[in-house]
Amino acid sequence: MNRFKSWLTRLSRLLEAPAPQAAQQDRRVQRLQREVVLPAKVLVLLAVYHYLLRATWVEEPDSSFGVVLEALREFFYVYVGLIGICWAAFLWVRRFPPGTVQGLSFLLGFADGLFLGGLTVLTGGFDSVLYWVFPVLIVLNAICIPLATPQLVLNLLLSGFFLLAGLVEPSLRSQELPVPQLPPRAQRRALPPIRPVDIPDPYATAARLQQGNDTLARLLWQRVPEGGRERIRELSRQPGQEEALRQALAEELNRLLPMSRYVVQSEEVPEVPGEPFLLRLVILWLLTFCCYGVQVLAARQRQAEEEAKEFAARSAQLHAAGRLAAEFAHQIKNPLAIINNAAFALQRYVGREPAAAGSLELIQEEVEKADRIITQVMGYAELSEGRVEKVPVREAIERAVRRVFPPGLETGVKVRLDLREPLPVLMMQPRHFDDILTNLLQNARDVLDGHGEVTVSARCISDSVLEVVVSDNGPGIPADKLERIFEPYFTMRPKGTGLGLAIVKHNTELYGGRVRVESELGKGARFTVTFPVRTMEGPSPDGTGQAA
Repeated sequence: MNRFKSWLTRLSRLLEAPAPQAAQQDRRVQRLQREVVLPAKVLVLLAVYHYLLRATWVEEPDSSFGVVLEALREFFYVYVGLIGICWAAFLWVRRFPPGTVQGLSFLLGFADGLFLGGLTVLTGGFDSVLYWVFPVLIVLNAICIPLATPQLVLNLLLSGFFLLAGLVEPSLRSQELPVPQLPPRAQRRALPPIRPVDIPDPYATAARLQQGNDTLARLLWQRVPEGGRERIRELSRQPGQEEALRQALAEELNRLLPMSRYVVQSEEVPEVPGEPFLLRLVILWLLTFCCYGVQVLAARQRQAEEEAKEFAARSAQLHAAGRLAAEFAHQIKNPLAIINNAAFALQRYVGREPAAAGSLELIQEEVEKADRIITQVMGYAELSEGRVEKVPVREAIERAVRRVFPPGLETGVKVRLDLREPLPVLMMQPRHFDDILTNLLQNARDVLDGHGEVTVSARCISDSVLEVVVSDNGPGIPADKLERIFEPYFTMRPKGTGLGLAIVKHNTELYGGRVRVESELGKGARFTVTFPVRTMEGPSPDGTGQAA
């Protein structure tokens, strides 16, 4: 049983499509609906309008067929109004609230299926030629609705509409809309050509055609070419030309009536159980899941390509930052060493003069201070070395909390997590993100000194920005110290090194992020770190790309 559950879990992960960026996906669907789908539906509705509203039908008003036809006519106006409202919205509204575009696409797809099901009832049910529109709608829904659940639900509803139409149709067979279609192949056969022997009295037949007393004879005679009419007139005036007249009539009639016409067989043909509607339903179901499978493969391929670009961009960014820091430190450290040596040499010669000795001592102190800062910069360069990987935000936060506040160790500090899904996967070196979280949490723990509360929250404030907040209810930070809180070696604690928050700032800015602090005395501190989720953004609405 456990093995079966494990297999189901792996299968669900395999079939899970990566979530696309909501804003980018909405723009694509909105443009597709506005410029392709809805204009095509308008053209189709013009033809449907002719069949439903302009044509004259002979049906009993109280019959089932008449009731369904009248209901479909009424729904037609509602359907057209819905399409018009959605088209106007897609034309004039540039930015919809999250989920609105997908909701409108689902509503349009549901209305499409409902209207098509009604037409299928009136045009033959399971044998209706409109069956082939259902696969088109299934593919269209797969394109316009990328989310798995609504897409599968809507496409399965389409199959249900077709099944319901086929089950209802037998009670309405007294009349159907004249949609061109043929009987099942097993129930039709081709008519043979007209032979001369099939015309027993050629003179009477020719006279009937020429006189045009009935509608059929008049229509046939009008369609006979002028040369054929002259030939028939000449032969009909001459006695004893029966065979020649039969031959002429047979040739002209065969030319008017194509050889490919069909006639329904009079004998009963046994119908195969479950055919054809079961096979057609299976085709719709297979197409539904195949479209979703293709979408999953396409989404995974697109995600792999985006991740490859992201890896390359992040690695190049880190390499450039590390190289610049190392080169800067090397170029400055050599002149400082020369200045320090020169000051030491001068001190040996003029060390007895108080004014000169004080100046030389000041020079050495400043050189030592500059050397310490450059050493810190070289440390930053070492921080930039490493391999970029995918970092799950939730797992990284929970791991950092366990490291700073071990579950089995009583620290007196209450930790509260507020992680709002969905949280993205960051492209960065794992230890950089771990250092950011660990230093912020350690800073909050040390400030609280065994009693208080720490809150860690994370959320996506947009499709491309992640926000992580670490706040505490400790003593707070004085206003005059806020500007210096991220400087290297600046600390407000006796045993502090002054490097923790400096590393937080460095690692955050290394990936294009920002860190800020808000605090009031007696009200705690709040550190907010924002990261761009992606370095390489997708195409903008005008078709151009933009790098963050």
